[in-house]
Amino acid sequence: MRFHYALVDDLLTREEFDRQVEEMVASHGGLIDETAAALLVVEGTGRSHQKIGAITPSPTLVSLYGKVAGVSTPKEFTRDDGSEGCVARVEVADETGTVTLVLWDQMAAGVVEIEEGTVIEVIGRPKEGRRTEVHALAVRETAVEISLDSTPKPTLSRETEIDARILAVGPTRTITRRDGGEGKVTEAIIGDATGCARFITWSPALFDTLTEGASVRIQGALRRSSDEGIEYVAQEETRILPLDHEVPICLTPPGEVMDKGVYSVRGTITTLHPARPFTTRRGEASWVRNLFIDGPLRIVIWGERARDPFLCGETIEVYNASARLNRYGDVELSVGFGSAIRVIPDVSEEMVVEGVTILSPEGISVFDAGNLYILEYAVLPLASRFRLKGRLSGRRFLVDEAEPIPVDPTDLEVRAEALCGSSLSPPEVRLDNLSV
Repeated sequence: MRFHYALVDDLLTREEFDRQVEEMVASHGGLIDETAAALLVVEGTGRSHQKIGAITPSPTLVSLYGKVAGVSTPKEFTRDDGSEGCVARVEVADETGTVTLVLWDQMAAGVVEIEEGTVIEVIGRPKEGRRTEVHALAVRETAVEISLDSTPKPTLSRETEIDARILAVGPTRTITRRDGGEGKVTEAIIGDATGCARFITWSPALFDTLTEGASVRIQGALRRSSDEGIEYVAQEETRILPLDHEVPICLTPPGEVMDKGVYSVRGTITTLHPARPFTTRRGEASWVRNLFIDGPLRIVIWGERARDPFLCGETIEVYNASARLNRYGDVELSVGFGSAIRVIPDVSEEMVVEGVTILSPEGISVFDAGNLYILEYAVLPLASRFRLKGRLSGRRFLVDEAEPIPVDPTDLEVRAEALCGSSLSPPEVRLDNLSV
């Protein structure tokens, strides 16, 4: 009954609550148990069975009725203290919306007994996830009926199989657990003819033999969906197998992007603004950059990716980005969490260039006979001469070999003399006219 009391602990003392429960049992001639009596007491205060659409993150417990729309596969894991745990998710709905229930340990292990279409009663604590979710403390089947205008589309499903193309793979991140241990996570963007999705794995080795652009079959991943899009989460048994054919992907024309939804687009950069630093609400330093592609459509890039080199005239693809209206009333795509952007390379040609490395606004570059090339896959010291072998794609030079060119002292002296041969200083300030 402590769960039920938590629903009204700001209205009744525990002693008063227990007294009302005993009176409720007695008033029904002992035909109901204490759990049913506690629910009736809570209902009498007007606090029970909140509508799903009204649930917000809160430290206070809530109770609700919901029709089961989807059930995930229970997942076992090891906690930081070495103990074994189990977690599962259940999607429930009423006429006002849907919400995800998170079940732990014994309740999670018993989720296999919950059937879709069943109406359950839940007591739990709302918490903030990618959207609000309820961590269940008590669950039971009920005879209450919930009628829905349409069957809700489940956001959770059991392990599935999908053919997709790997569009972008992020760097492997190291996460520090509460026990001080380390874990690694890799996120990727995958796509097919229906759209794009995030793919998350805590086993980065899954990508060891795969590259961006590869078409694969992903087996045994857990599918989730929300208002922010779709994601697949790798399980212990998940496998990624290469395909011998290319999986098509869905790209929306830039001019057809609306003010809501998640989109993937392709276009040529027509206008490019410099990256600007700013301070986040957490007080951290970050970057933002705006560019336009033909369509026209504004792309806003957040974080360190805003400092990546982009060039006007290059073709880019943006994956899984959220659309919104900015303060000017224009539609823009926001490239941030869960999205990706990459430059589509032009046809490349083999070349050898000799020049001096400099730092340009686009990054480390080489200046060769009046031409400036942005260097790819090479970090070279600045103000140094190199002979570079590689492939030229547009204005990007993909370096395969870099050979330093030694400085010729004689040549350096000749060039210095040429610079000092005629002075621009007036005679009265030349060194030979100065007196001590």
